[in-house]
Amino acid sequence: MILLDELMAFLGAYMGSAEIAARIDQNMANGLQVRGRAQVNTIVTGVSASLGFFEEALALDADALLVHHSLNMPAGIHFDRIFSRRLRYLWDHDLSLIGYHYLLDSHPEVGNNAQIIKALGGHLVEPYPPDGWGWLGEIEAGDDRDELLARCATLFSQEGVQYPFGPNRVRVIVAVSGSGAPRPSQMEWLTQRQVDLFITGEPREWSRELFREAGISFVAAGHYYTERIGIQALGDVLGSCLEADIKFLDLPNTV
Repeated sequence: MILLDELMAFLGAYMGSAEIAARIDQNMANGLQVRGRAQVNTIVTGVSASLGFFEEALALDADALLVHHSLNMPAGIHFDRIFSRRLRYLWDHDLSLIGYHYLLDSHPEVGNNAQIIKALGGHLVEPYPPDGWGWLGEIEAGDDRDELLARCATLFSQEGVQYPFGPNRVRVIVAVSGSGAPRPSQMEWLTQRQVDLFITGEPREWSRELFREAGISFVAAGHYYTERIGIQALGDVLGSCLEADIKFLDLPNTV
């Protein structure tokens, strides 16, 4: 058992600057969003907050919930029915809700994008702009493109959308999980750094032709599956460092 304040002190030190996150990521929580009971025995982790997630987490004896996508704050002062129902459930069951959005995408150790690059055999080189949501990494000896695309399908539990437009040997990778597909104005950054493979969750309509013309391979393996990897890694860290039971709740979503 640990205290909620002890948990938040650990997360605050490990996950990085909440002040930077508040400037970059104004609509999603990067820290404690809803305060529940003071004592925490079980932390249930997952990708996205929802009423279904809350109900299943409660069945796992959760005291605190730790997610990548917390509650999106409604615009203005009007709390709609879905938001109010979710918030009421947390209050009724005295559950804490903790979310790390930007800080879990950008983190150099447990972050979604750092974890993707490391899982594919690369090392981190520099943050991916704008604002460092993703990472650029390198595989020093390079790797066969088709073998790497097959490993992506295994890593993300689905093939998703794959455009093998890049060179047969992949050395430079960019990972920007979730809805990180670049806009046309961002393609020059990729070509200047001779990126061979770009990995994200969701494609945009223009992604195929942009990457074909740039000669860069592209993978969009699903918003959920590209962002499951970071929260699992963070849960592993908590499990090794804190006196609490950590349970990952998987609610698969092919999108």
